[in-house]
Amino acid sequence: MRTRFYNPSKLEVNFAKAVKDLMPQLETKLDEGERVVDVESVHDADNPLVIFKLEDKEGDLHEVVVQIIQRPDSIVK
Repeated sequence: MRTRFYNPSKLEVNFAKAVKDLMPQLETKLDEGERVVDVESVHDADNPLVIFKLEDKEGDLHEVVVQIIQRPDSIVK
């Protein structure tokens, strides 16, 4: 399937949704005492984002941002 529309493409949006849905499994990979406080998805950006708000063992808050970027089909062979 050729992608005709990027920024965002349907594939990027679906992949971002899948990453967000994996939050429970991702949280099990964190060290003891660390946890995911919230997950925010931005699907209408040029490149969709999944923003994880995390709390570390000391109670400090952090953000980890996953940005989904699909390369043009002509690059992938």
